[in-house]
Amino acid sequence: MVDALTRIHAALVPGGLLVDTQPVSARMPVALGGVAIGELDDEEWLEIVAAVDAEIEKTFGAGRLFELRHEERYDVVHEFGSGDECLEVVGKWAGTRVPAEVAARLEHGSAGATVEHEVRLRLLVRQ
Repeated sequence: MVDALTRIHAALVPGGLLVDTQPVSARMPVALGGVAIGELDDEEWLEIVAAVDAEIEKTFGAGRLFELRHEERYDVVHEFGSGDECLEVVGKWAGTRVPAEVAARLEHGSAGATVEHEVRLRLLVRQ
């Protein structure tokens, strides 16, 4: 990760911005036809985000690569035409597991499906 940050730093001009976005939800509710059917398990993803954050924090502390300029959080709703489509797409998300009971409900669901989560947006300034 430090290597990636070093490369990004080298590619930016001084004062240039790096936009960092990460899904950071502790909960990811799933609905089918507007009815809540459960939540996705994204514990593994949150561990990945924590590891990335730890590396970025090192660069803030050292004051050598980037400085945090701004941070916001947004609620994002992914909409799918059917439960099958939702299962196909969400099943490929890194670090996210679809619990069996949620998968079973989505598998043959013809109604539209949604997944909600929170996304963090940070602006990092190149030093």
